[in-house]
Amino acid sequence: MRKGIKINTENESKKEKERNQEPEPNFYYALGHKIRRRIIELIGENGFSSFTVLKKELNVSTGTIYHHLDTLSTLIKQKSDKKYYLTELGIRAYDSIRNNIGSISFDISKKDYDSFLLKGLMYLTPKRIMVKTNKPNFFVIILSIMILISGGIFCALNGLYPFFLLFGTIPEIPYAPFFNFLFFLFNFFVFFCIIEAISRIFYKKKENSKEFLSTFAIIFLPSALYLIIHYFFLVLMVIEITFVGILDNIIMIIFQVWSLWLLTYGIVAYKQLRIENALIISLLLHYGGFSLILIISI
Repeated sequence: MRKGIKINTENESKKEKERNQEPEPNFYYALGHKIRRRIIELIGENGFSSFTVLKKELNVSTGTIYHHLDTLSTLIKQKSDKKYYLTELGIRAYDSIRNNIGSISFDISKKDYDSFLLKGLMYLTPKRIMVKTNKPNFFVIILSIMILISGGIFCALNGLYPFFLLFGTIPEIPYAPFFNFLFFLFNFFVFFCIIEAISRIFYKKKENSKEFLSTFAIIFLPSALYLIIHYFFLVLMVIEITFVGILDNIIMIIFQVWSLWLLTYGIVAYKQLRIENALIISLLLHYGGFSLILIISI
């Protein structure tokens, strides 16, 4: 009988261990709300938190906090000292939120990460910059301004106008360089507003809009770099050479793929969409922009 009890105890211990290793069914649902993610962050940053601190930091009603704490019951436990602590599952959730990548931010299997293309794109992704923060990151703001200004300047110098992540040429008009510069900035805001509208209307994702906007210019970094390279080809008067022209097009395509990935990464990171949905948004807008430029150029 004692042996049987020992075996049952070991089995129960094994099952308990397996339950801790596998996410609960409501794991992802629990983290699908901004307030719940913030609760986990507050507890994770300090090791524990009291109800008073949560109410002060979240600035919402008592009933709202209790509702979210109840939803997070598998991730948070209240101990005898009346303080809230993270469970093992809660610690995993906090690590995922803090790193802004993993099973919560990206629903990509380990097998998908083994692809050479995705590994390369992840290497080129500024993951430490494109993260959710509670305070403004002045380095990111300065970098974003530099990208927008340089992109606008080289748009003007190249005689190109942007349309989302693409570029087209327009007939000679008065003040064309100034127009191209302003249009680059205008394109930035319009592109962001369209993506934000799609996220809100079709996917009901309203969170992290300010954070997304603060790093949205990073998506245009590859475009700005391409414009600089293209301008040097023009200055050196080698763009008409067949090989250089082909090379210029190859660079443009590679940098557009890079931009599309940064856009997809940003949508997943800030809007908490599945990667396939983020890719649908990115590709539809890209092909839509390509079609419009094609129509305009006819």
